[in-house]
Amino acid sequence: MKKGKLVAISVERFKSYSAPTRVELAPLTIVLGRNNSGKSTLIQALLLLKQTLAEVRPEVPLRLDGLVDALSLRELTSGWPPANGRIVGPSIEVEWESEVDIDEAVAEARNPDRANLAKHTLNWLGSATGQRAVRTRLRIDTEEVAGSARISQLTLDAITPEPVSVVIRPHEEPSVTWADQSAPKLVAEVEHFIPYVNITGSPGPRDKQRAYRNGFLFLFAQPLQALKSILSGLQYLGSTRQPPPSLFKIATTAPNEIGVSGELAAQLLHRRQKDLVHFARPLQVAAPSLPSEVQAVPLVEAVNETLAALGISAPLRVEEIHEVGFRVLFGSASLSHVGRGLGYLLPLIELGLIADPLHFDGQAGSTPVATYAARCPGYTHIALEEPEAHLHPKVASQLAHWLVSLAMTNRRLIVETHSDHLVRRLRGLVARAGKGSELEQWLLGNVVVLSVEQDAAGLSTVTSSHLTAEGGVGEVWPADFMDEATDEESAIYYAKLDKTKNDASTGNVDWNDNDEPERDEAP
Repeated sequence: MKKGKLVAISVERFKSYSAPTRVELAPLTIVLGRNNSGKSTLIQALLLLKQTLAEVRPEVPLRLDGLVDALSLRELTSGWPPANGRIVGPSIEVEWESEVDIDEAVAEARNPDRANLAKHTLNWLGSATGQRAVRTRLRIDTEEVAGSARISQLTLDAITPEPVSVVIRPHEEPSVTWADQSAPKLVAEVEHFIPYVNITGSPGPRDKQRAYRNGFLFLFAQPLQALKSILSGLQYLGSTRQPPPSLFKIATTAPNEIGVSGELAAQLLHRRQKDLVHFARPLQVAAPSLPSEVQAVPLVEAVNETLAALGISAPLRVEEIHEVGFRVLFGSASLSHVGRGLGYLLPLIELGLIADPLHFDGQAGSTPVATYAARCPGYTHIALEEPEAHLHPKVASQLAHWLVSLAMTNRRLIVETHSDHLVRRLRGLVARAGKGSELEQWLLGNVVVLSVEQDAAGLSTVTSSHLTAEGGVGEVWPADFMDEATDEESAIYYAKLDKTKNDASTGNVDWNDNDEPERDEAP
C-alpha cells in the first residue's frame, strides 16, 4: 500500500455539479474560475471525506459538520431537493494508484489456492511475489432516508492490473456482488465509507466465493488502506488567516499540522524549528531547470531559504521569552507588525515544507531527487485556496516557482487561485525552458489547468487543459481570466488618444485628419 496517490476525482449531484463531472489530478493542479463558479466544491469533496474519516464513530457515513458544514445531506445535493421520502444524494468517486504487497496478501489470505484465484478472479496473479502497482476506483453513492444520511451503494473497481468490479449495498441482502455475480456468503462491513468483506460459513478452499473473498484481499484491502492514509493526511490551507498575536503561548505538544487558517504555524515552527525537512529550492527565473538535489535542513533554516528565494530578505527567527512564551520575528519586528502579506505567506511556506513525506527524519545534507523519491513512503496531498492572497504581484509570481519545486518532490497540489501573476509565471517557466528539456517535458506532463464555469442555471462544468511549449494553455482558457489587465491598458491607451485629440483646453496639440499639427494662419 505504499506510494499511494490520487489521480482523479468525480462528483455528481454535489452542490453546483449536477451532471457527472470527472477531473484528472496532476502533481500540480491549478483550478481557475470566477467567484462562486464551483472551484472550491472540488476541494470540498475531498475535505468531506477527510473529516468523515476523523469521526470516531465508524457508523457515521458522512460527517456533515467541520470544514464542510451542512444542515443535512440535502444541502449538499444539487438543487437542494425537498424533504419527502427517499432522496438520492451526492455521489463522490475517487481514483488512486498504490502498491500491493503480494506476499502480505498471501499471508492475510492464509496461503490461498492460487489456481482457484486465477480461475475465478485474478488471472494475473500466478506465482507473482513482491510489490505490484495497482489502480483502483471507489464510488460512494449516498441517500437521505427519513432525514438521515446513509450510503446507498459502494462500487469498487480494480482498473489495473486486471479489471474487476465489486458492488456493495450495505442495506440489502445479499450485500456483495462480485463481477456481476451474487456472493451470498460474503458479508460487507462499512467503516464510514470504507468497505471490508468477510465470508460466512466454512466454504472449501476451491469454492468460488472463497476465491472472491481472497480476491478482495489481493485487489482492494491494501489499496483501501492507502486511500484512508491519503485522505486522512490531506493537508489543507484556506484563504483566510487569523491575526497573529505579538506573543505566543508555548504549545504543550508539537502540532502535526499548521491548521486550516494557519493558526498553528507559529507553534509548529517553535517546537519543530530544529527538526529536518526535505525540500528543493524554488526554480530560478533565468534559465530554469529541474532541481537535481533535495536539501535536508532544520525547519527554520528552510523557511528562511524559501522566503529569500521568493524575494523576502528580512530573516525570520524565533525569540524565547523566558517563562512567558515566544515571539516570531522578521528582522526586529514581530509577526503582528510586519503586515498581512507575511502573515499569510509564513503558513503557506511551512505547509509546503512539513508536507515532506520524510519530514523530521534522516540526516542533514543534500540528496539526489531520484534517491529522495525512492525513500519516500508515498505522496503528501495538499489543497490550497488562494495562496496569493495579500501578496505583492512579484511574490505571487515567484510563488509559481515554489509550487513547481514542491510538486517535483512528492507533494501533489490542488491550487485554487485568482492570480494571473501566478498562472502567467507558470506559462513563462515552460516558455523559458529549453526546447525538449527535462523541465519543459515535466511542466507539459505534470501541470493541469482546470477551468470552472457556471451557467445561468447555477450548474458548474469543468474543462481540463495543459500548458503548451510556447507558454500558452491548450484546449480551453477560462473566461475573463488574464484579460482584464490587457483590456484596461487598451482602454487607457485609446482614452488618452481621445483626450489628446479633443480636449483643446488641456493645452495639448489637436491633430487633424492627416495627423499633422494645425497651424494658425498669418495675419
